[in-house]
Amino acid sequence: MQSVILSRSMIRAAVLSLALLAIGACGRKKEQPTTETSGGAIAPGSAVQVADVTLGRSVDAGSKVMNATDTFSMRDTIFASVHTTGASPNAILVARWVYQDGQVVNETSENISPTGDAYTEFHVSKPSGWPAGKYTVKVLVNGQEVQSKDFTVK
Repeated sequence: MQSVILSRSMIRAAVLSLALLAIGACGRKKEQPTTETSGGAIAPGSAVQVADVTLGRSVDAGSKVMNATDTFSMRDTIFASVHTTGASPNAILVARWVYQDGQVVNETSENISPTGDAYTEFHVSKPSGWPAGKYTVKVLVNGQEVQSKDFTVK
């Protein structure tokens, strides 16, 4: 009788162990590498690709930069137009503005649902004036940095 009870207990323990292993395996996501292409970069697990980032002092109604530049004055509003391709029902696009010493001066995000070519506008301003120096805007898709653009404030 004891051997029957032990056998049932051992079977239950084995079944429970297998069930826990299966649950743990289902929760894991397979890591996908970031893919660089000639047209831009794709974030892991995303069908949205950043084709280009353009900087300037203004954008048009379609969120495209007018008169692209990478040199700004201290009181300029700095615009970044992020051109994306691909489709996604929900992607998070982030612009992280960084000063030359690594300090993040601004970060904004937009939830996008593109179905092809799309442009998203980001901008920063500082009424008291930007410190002169080198800056970078880093563009992230779903938390992964996919492109950056350097600029100068004089």
